[in-house]
This record gives sequence, C-alpha cells and structure tokens, in this order.
Amino acid sequence: MKRREYGINLDDGVALSTEEEFRLLYVPCNPDETARLQGWLADDSPDSCLLGGQIGSGKTTLIKEVSRSFIDAQIIIVRFDTDPIEPTEGGYCMLLFGRILKACLNAGVEIDGNGIALSDFPSLDARSWNAFSDKTTSWPSNLREAERLRDACTIMAQNARLVRKACTQLLDRLQDATSRQPTIIAEGVDKFRPGTAEYFSLKDTLTFLAKRKTLFEVNMIHLFQEQDFRPSIRKLFVGGIDEDMLVQMLQKRLGSYAPVYQEAFSLIVNYSGGNARQALRLLNAYYFQRTQRKNDHTEAIARACHQVGKDLLNIPFGSFPTDIFTVVKRDKYIEGSLFRSPDRKTSEGANDAVYHNWLFMQDEPDPATPTQWPAIINPLINKAIEWKTDAPRTPEEEAVRKWARDHDMSPLGLNLPVDDNSEPAWGKFWEKIESSSEEETLNILGVLEEIGAGLFGLERQDRIIITYRERGNLEAVRDFLIGEANTFSHFPCEEIALEGGEDREPVIELLTLLADKDPNRIYSVELTGKWTEAQLRNLDHRRDILGNLQMLWWIQQDDLKRCLRFWPQLRQFFRIYGLEDELWRGITMEEIQADIEFIQDMTEKHDTEGVRRLRNVLVYLKESGCES
Repeated sequence: MKRREYGINLDDGVALSTEEEFRLLYVPCNPDETARLQGWLADDSPDSCLLGGQIGSGKTTLIKEVSRSFIDAQIIIVRFDTDPIEPTEGGYCMLLFGRILKACLNAGVEIDGNGIALSDFPSLDARSWNAFSDKTTSWPSNLREAERLRDACTIMAQNARLVRKACTQLLDRLQDATSRQPTIIAEGVDKFRPGTAEYFSLKDTLTFLAKRKTLFEVNMIHLFQEQDFRPSIRKLFVGGIDEDMLVQMLQKRLGSYAPVYQEAFSLIVNYSGGNARQALRLLNAYYFQRTQRKNDHTEAIARACHQVGKDLLNIPFGSFPTDIFTVVKRDKYIEGSLFRSPDRKTSEGANDAVYHNWLFMQDEPDPATPTQWPAIINPLINKAIEWKTDAPRTPEEEAVRKWARDHDMSPLGLNLPVDDNSEPAWGKFWEKIESSSEEETLNILGVLEEIGAGLFGLERQDRIIITYRERGNLEAVRDFLIGEANTFSHFPCEEIALEGGEDREPVIELLTLLADKDPNRIYSVELTGKWTEAQLRNLDHRRDILGNLQMLWWIQQDDLKRCLRFWPQLRQFFRIYGLEDELWRGITMEEIQADIEFIQDMTEKHDTEGVRRLRNVLVYLKESGCES
C-alpha cells in the first residue's frame, strides 16, 4: 500500500514487504532469530528448518527481511496458503511442481525426461514447459480456466509420488547447474491447523520438502508436530517482542506525531502481550478514538482494548481450556507435553489456546526446564479477570479499568464469578465475556465514521465486516458508503457475491475475481448461502491475498457467529461492525443532495459512480419513508 514519507502509517498489522515499507517502518524486533536465519540461508547444507511463532508475531516480515539479503540466491518461494487452486494433495503438488519448474526454466535447466510429460495434462493445453509453469502458478482469470486446473489437480493427486519424484530430479538438476543447494521457502503452513482435512492433504508434501533445504513458516503449535516434517528437524521460535522494540514500532508508525500520543505507549505495549499485530491494532484503534471520536486518553485506551479484543478473540466458552488457563496464570509457563497429550481434550485445549492467541508463548524454555515454555494469558483476556494475586496496578491502569467497569465494557473491568465454594465459575465467566463481546451496532453515520479513515484514503486499505439483520438495507447502505467515499476521491467499486454450500466454489470464484487486484478499488463482498466448514477454512487460509485491498464484507448477523469459529487467521485483518435497527437516524436527503452536487462540481462527468450510488440512496429513503 502507499505509505507516507513523514506522516502516520497505520494498518491492522499487515506484513512489511516493499523496500519503502522496510525503510520507513521496520524495527529489528528479533535480532537473534534474524542472525540464525541468515546463517541457515548462507549455509549450503541440505538441512530443513521450522520457523514457528503465533499469529501476528512477525514471522512473515522476518522472512521477507532476511530474504532481501539473499536476492541472488536460488530461492524458490511456495505459498501453500494463498496460491493453490484447491486445498488438496493434487493442488499442493501442482503448485510445488510449477514453482520448481519455473526456477529451473529461469536457470536454463533441461526439463524433459523428469518422468512427467505435457501430454499427461490435456486439460491445460500447454504447448511448452513455460506455458505449463505459468498456468500452474497463476490464479485463473475465469471459472473455465479454474475447472481445467482442477482437472489437472486430479491427475496430480492420482500420481502424487511420481510428481514428487519429478520434483527431486528437477531440484538435483538445478543444484548441478547452479553449484548450490536450492532453497525452498514454504510460506503459509502456519495457516493450516493440525487435524483438519487440508493439513492432512499437505502432510506428504511437507515430509518430502523436509528432506531438502526448506524453510517452513509454521505456527507455534507445529513445532510440536515435528513428525509431520521429520524427527529432530531444526527449529527457530519467534516469541514475544521486547517492550522497547514495541515502543520503537509504535513511534515509527506515528512518525513525527509520536510525541503527541506517547502517554499511551506503555499501556498499548502492556495490553499487546508482546504480539506485534495486537500492538498495531491497539495503536490504530486508540488513534481513531483520540482523533475522530475526540475521547480522552483513558476512554480511548479502554475502547481500543474493547474493539481489538472483540475483533481478534473468538471465545467459545463451552470448550475453553479453563484448567490450562489457571495453571498458566499460576506458573507462568505451559508444559510442551500438553500439545501431544494422549488425552484428546487436553491436547486440543492446549493447541486451541495457542493457535487462537488466547495464550502467548513468550520465549523458549530454560535449558534446566526444557519442557516448560514461558507463557502468559493474552492481556485482553487477562485484564478481564480480577485475579486476587495480581500485583498492584498503576494509577493509570486503575483509571482505565474503572472507566471500563463503569461503562460495562469488555474485556476490561469484569469480575470473575465464583461458585458456592468461592472457586472460579469458569462457565459463567466465559459466558459473560462472550455476551459482552458482541459486535457494536451503529447507525449509518457511526459506521461511516468508524471506517472512513480507510475508505477515504489511498495510504491505507482496511478490511471491514458489516453485519446486518435484514438484507433490505444492505444495498442502500453500500451505495451510501461508497458514494460518500467518492466525495473525497474517485473510488470505483467492484461488487462480488459469494454463495457457499455444497456444489458451490465460492473461494475459486473469489480467486478469479482478484486475479488482477487493484489497490485503489473498493471491493464489496457479500457472503450468502450455507458455507461448509471446508469452504470457511479455505477462505481463512487465503487471508494474505486480502492484505493490501480495501474491502467491505457483508454477512448476516447470525451467519457471522458461525464463520468466526473457522477464521482465526482471517479475522486478524478485519474489523467488525453491526448495523442497528435505527439505521438511517441523522441522515437528511438535503445533505445527500449536497454531496451529489459536490461530486458533480469536482468532475466533468455528472453521472459518476458516486453520483449514481447517492441517487440510489435518495430513491431508497423516499420509498421507505426513512428521510429525516
């Protein structure tokens, strides 16, 4: 996305990627891990490596930063989360073969005789290996192309061992041609939750790559699944970020305006739990509360914590690992054996707590206690509990908690319910947390105020989920928001309807529509139908393709509650708002007409997209009798 050279650069924790972003915003948060990763890349040994950390810990930025120093190396990047046409063994095999094939073609390596022929895949109609590599590593531009690729995936799946054998031959030829061990970076493995069908389909490919020089980007919980890669594989852990480094990160994001808001830094860092993305989202929300809502420091912090906690933390209290929570609070660590416990409930609880960022793993174990991983409860949950053993709080923190408690807000200021024996009543507590974490409902002006910073600017792209009860309002609300955006600049909108359910392919439809992404366009995406669990997880895996797009997603209120259970990754890039019943309160037809005339004055055309959409709103208000 476009960045300001001297001003404020806020987003919801998108990984840095461009030279400009690294120059303006990069902070060396993990110097030890950076040095170890650089050493691994420089070493010509064939050892593979797991780079593991939790959601938002900075793994992707770290990989991109280190890779920038090795631009002349033979590095093959395979993005298993975003790039396969389908989340099946055939889809993963086809992507891997296509990426290796492209690297070999670029190095002038002989391709024929690898055990696979172009004629094996008639649906692709590829007349050359170059055409084959392009087709298998690019998103389809339409559904017909997607169907041809899926036919090829079926053949790949039926011959998966033969495909991997061909990959071995090509990698060996590439090594001979370049006199160096090819390095593969397997990105996006962290998006695959162990135990799911998609992860099972990927495991044979992971095992194959672990025999080559491969860097796997994985979640923290994958470090305890080494048998899925190979025993005793090398591991690098990205843990909690030092407080001083987080403050530097906040300062760089605010640029010359940092002194104005520095009073918030200590609390933002405190509530981040050492997690980079959580810190950036708190800063983003705090800045909005101070500048747009004109709230004072105390209220802005409390509301920022409430918004970020609601957006990021999906807490199904019925299955929450409360016993693990209690032990981590007491001991400040979690036993690594819990992640592989023969008791399924225990292992699932431990993996859930870490994968959903309910717990934050802070550092590697001390050599004297190699199974005890230092951990804390996510502060956005922890601060909701009036733990009796808490250390004395600062006056500032007491003020924030008191404000939240007086205004009945979560996750700050809630008391922990107890039973008749004065023991924690965990069920009631999580029920209270969940009920108080429902999305805030706003009228149309409130929604516009909340999302305007992204909707009206080129320097940031925000992804917003808007829930509704009745669909009748949706089209008019969409027209109003996009029409108002066009009073600031020309923002074309592409409307996308994705229907889920059996015999539907909503994710493939989205891939075809985003094949030629435009960061200056507003993408309005409506999710309908009965999405299957596999479809929801597939969308969750594709999170990173949305990172630099301006998106408004529309989801029926009850449907969203089910979706969020399958979106621990996707929800990291979204903010969630609900439409209230008195939606059009405060909107006058005179103001809308004035906006239409303003747009017309700005452009020679009098029938622009903004004008058309605001006229639609006028018609809606007249017909529905909603005009003020």
